Amino acid sequence: MNGPNIITELILRYEIPNVIKFSLLIALLVIALVYVLIPNWFLHIKLLVLIPVQRFQWQSEKYNENSVFRLSSFFTSTFVFSIAIFSYLSSLKWFDHYSVVTTFFVIYGCITVLFLLKLALDYLYFFLHKAKKTMNLIIDFQYGLNQLFAIIIGSVTLIDVFFFSLISNLYIVALTILLIYLILRFVGTTIILINNFNYPILTVIVYLCTFEILSIMVFMKVLFDNM
Repeated sequence: MNGPNIITELILRYEIPNVIKFSLLIALLVIALVYVLIPNWFLHIKLLVLIPVQRFQWQSEKYNENSVFRLSSFFTSTFVFSIAIFSYLSSLKWFDHYSVVTTFFVIYGCITVLFLLKLALDYLYFFLHKAKKTMNLIIDFQYGLNQLFAIIIGSVTLIDVFFFSLISNLYIVALTILLIYLILRFVGTTIILINNFNYPILTVIVYLCTFEILSIMVFMKVLFDNM
């Protein structure tokens, strides 16, 4: 890469697009709204995240299958993760011919489609295996974890954008948090399947390889190829 291109890349990285700032402020407003709409919101998140290690199922039954929580988790997760990806991977070669605003919405659209596709495949997989209870436990756990880490990663991105203008090393912190999220998601999903899925272990392995490991590998490849 020649000198002018490096300088241009650095300038673009240091200039914070307004779409990032406005999106972070909108995310804050949405989180505040969700906090008002869902009583005991943080307790709700905590109990769903702890589903894999709960000794008794009644500990989280009150908070299972809550449509308002799932919708809020879906929106905040897709929105905040899109902001973080756009903030730290704004130079993705796939979006060279798009404007800044268009790039953000393309990323958000892609993340939303992937979340919807994963949800649809989960419903299909567990419907075929007649395991609705297991499906709901996994969805509740993953959506609780998604919302928890969306708040954490969103907070790191917010600080990096408004206080350091994306020139600090906080992206390393965000990446570390993301790795912790992926590990916890995989381990928690595995525990729920083993404890609640009344099928041979091979079926559990097939699910994990198809729906968790494969998606993690693809995501990490895209991430590390563009960091």
